[in-house]
Amino acid sequence: MAVLEREHELAVLAEAARGAAEGQGRVVLISGEAGIGKSRLVHAARSRVPAEGRVLVGHCDDLATPQILGPFRDLANAVGTELATALRGADRDRILTALHTELQWAGHPTLLAIEDIHWADDATLDVLGYLIRRVHQLPVVLLLTYRDEDLTTNHPVRRVLGQAAASGASHQLPLRRLSRDAVKDLATGTELDADEVFAITAGNPFFVGEVIAAGDAEGVPRSVVAAVMARVHTLDPDVRQAVEQLAVLPTAIGRWLVDELVPGGLPTLANAEERGLLTVTPQRVAFRHELGRRAILDGLPAIRRMRYNANVLAALEKRPESDTGQLVHYAARAGDHQAIARYGPAAARDAARTGAHREAVAHYQLVLDQADDFEPAERAQLLEDYAVECYTVGRNVQAADLQERAIAVRRELGDDLAVGTGLWWRSRMLKLAGDQHGAEVVAEESVAVLEKLGEGHELALAYTNLAALHLFAHRYDQARPLAERAIDLARATSDQVTLAHALNALAVCRWDLHLGDGHELMEESLRVALEAGAPDPACRAYANLACGMVDRYRLDEAEQYVRSGREFAQRVEHLGALTAMTVLTSRIHLGRGEWDDAERTLSRISRTEPMHGSIALMVLGRVAARRGATAAEGMLATSVALSRKTGDLQRIAWSAAAAAEGAWLRGAYDEVQDLAREPFDEAFGVRATVLWPELAYWLRRAGHQVELTTSDSPFALLLDGDWRGAAERWRSAGCRYEHALALYESGDPGVLLEGLKILEDLDARPLAQLTRLRLRDLGVSHVPRGRSTTTRENPAGLTTRQLEVLRLLAEGLSDAEIAGRLTVSVRTASNHVAAVLHRLEVRSRRDAAELWTKLSSSSS
Repeated sequence: MAVLEREHELAVLAEAARGAAEGQGRVVLISGEAGIGKSRLVHAARSRVPAEGRVLVGHCDDLATPQILGPFRDLANAVGTELATALRGADRDRILTALHTELQWAGHPTLLAIEDIHWADDATLDVLGYLIRRVHQLPVVLLLTYRDEDLTTNHPVRRVLGQAAASGASHQLPLRRLSRDAVKDLATGTELDADEVFAITAGNPFFVGEVIAAGDAEGVPRSVVAAVMARVHTLDPDVRQAVEQLAVLPTAIGRWLVDELVPGGLPTLANAEERGLLTVTPQRVAFRHELGRRAILDGLPAIRRMRYNANVLAALEKRPESDTGQLVHYAARAGDHQAIARYGPAAARDAARTGAHREAVAHYQLVLDQADDFEPAERAQLLEDYAVECYTVGRNVQAADLQERAIAVRRELGDDLAVGTGLWWRSRMLKLAGDQHGAEVVAEESVAVLEKLGEGHELALAYTNLAALHLFAHRYDQARPLAERAIDLARATSDQVTLAHALNALAVCRWDLHLGDGHELMEESLRVALEAGAPDPACRAYANLACGMVDRYRLDEAEQYVRSGREFAQRVEHLGALTAMTVLTSRIHLGRGEWDDAERTLSRISRTEPMHGSIALMVLGRVAARRGATAAEGMLATSVALSRKTGDLQRIAWSAAAAAEGAWLRGAYDEVQDLAREPFDEAFGVRATVLWPELAYWLRRAGHQVELTTSDSPFALLLDGDWRGAAERWRSAGCRYEHALALYESGDPGVLLEGLKILEDLDARPLAQLTRLRLRDLGVSHVPRGRSTTTRENPAGLTTRQLEVLRLLAEGLSDAEIAGRLTVSVRTASNHVAAVLHRLEVRSRRDAAELWTKLSSSSS
């Protein structure tokens, strides 16, 4: 079928190829539904590449567990020896280096097309990210195709698309369906009614081609499946069986495999090629389109599909170089549990080694379904490896459960060393799953078990883990000696990975206690981890450095650590660390007043998982509260509840401070005491100077007494009455909202007007309203009103419940009477009344009632 209505897309590709020839690479993203013509456009793009250039095409296949680096392995016969050799192994760094070298062929632009990246494995996505970050320096057009309808909100491909968009060197080409005129052109010379073809296919190019190929003038097939199957059923039985056999292979099929699976080899398939079902070359056979293969496969009975998959498995087993991931795929499809047990562990380890952690998890899951096929020691090792992979992709509850199963097997075997090691691993997993208490109990047991075995690096890790848990609770006196002991043991055993962990713990301790060298120790921890090639402690160091800078309002420095940490986490496929970096990014946006960016950043973060969800909802709730949105109260309440589940004082304090601010902004001063008092007392008691000052400020603002001591926090300056010092700290840090909050403490009308301008620019309505009230109290006339939100339907952006309260106020009801009408406590009713007066910027119940009466009469 001709390539119609793709002139614009081909022009973009031609321009990108010319730029690549000059050494300025581009990324081109081709998207659209199945059958829209993505592959056909890739094929047509060959004619737009300069004569001195080349075209390389790799395919991602619809395997249950994608082949690791599958599309790049497709290139092995078309690239240099160095890259071809690297692709036969599992050393990702070597592959990346060889690929970069291969694509630096000056004067010879490369069109590198990777098709169907919605099916890509993690390692492939990692390589694509690597290329995207460098594409502007390479003579390459990196052409990626994908089905946009297959991309869920959390689909891993979205990370690659985001990288492409951020690179500044990308084009997006969403493909349109064919017009009615194009369909008429294609139907010319047939007896088909072109309008009917268009109506049936809606212009999908593949559907159009299938219906036209059926060529039935009397009755056009009503579906593509019918069109494909109509042709299949006209084949001779041996040809039909061969086509069905090949349909279980979601990839181009090499000649050797065709010869193994099809009696008579290529000549048998001649009739299928003539009917337009297959494309055949001397090297390989492929279905003309994936939808055609799917139509044939879906029409097969399950038993026949299993037999065909078993045939493929048997053929692959004859070749020593067969990919273990593919062997597992066909074993699973054939229902061959022994083959899964035979090849699954190696496939999982290969996937983990190349950074394809989601694929490793999928392989381990298949393998552990056959757990009884393994001896106890091997079963325990598989459970432990599976747990670590789940931990790496952020599935911490599952990881902790798997580790517990492994520990039980190790106990039966009497392997105390493995039990102790498994316990500290499980402790860390429990912590990240939000179970601080459970993590501490398991960590204590780990230390007790390993101390009996002498001073090895396992004991050093156990000490480090327990120290980190004490740090989460800000028990510095208990954390510091454990971290120091761990450092001594790690140095004695020359264990750089454990040393990185231990330095990290001691650094947090000394940083929080203002002992001078905390930041330098954390930098040392990062350096040691990177030199040791240890992803986990390196990611922790990046996160701790960034978090420490955010807490101290050093946002530019925090952003540098987040950027470096994200790049590193992407390179090593540490998905849990990527989530942490995303949450930290949102906190930086919040601090700068970039609230839309903060909300967008958190669009893919789970809001139900305690560790990250509590922070995400804290950020989102704070943005909503500062804007006066009605959703704020619910988000902040959920954030508080989730943080309490973690048992982590830091998260509890962050969520409590945000909720206390929200309560103060809506005038619910009694709620501030309920939210902030307990976490303040705890944070103050353990000298958590980055936590207690803000809690103290909101308590003081709501009229409650608090005990104070020295802190370098800007909130502590406000508590001391030094609003100028706090304002300058926040201004220089780029924290616009906090800057305006400090100016709000001033009694100078000029300063208050300056703060009001900042708040209006941010659309921070509640604090802007409070600032206007202060100006009026100071006798300022002509106070800027800002954006008017007072309407009869929703004066001043009141919630539905607040509108109810306002109507009852207008009836002259007391708080007790309002409580009876709403079936709430008198205290809750009083809080609602206070919030309504605050939002309407009035001082009395009578003023509120008069305003409602005036609005109602003017709108009627």
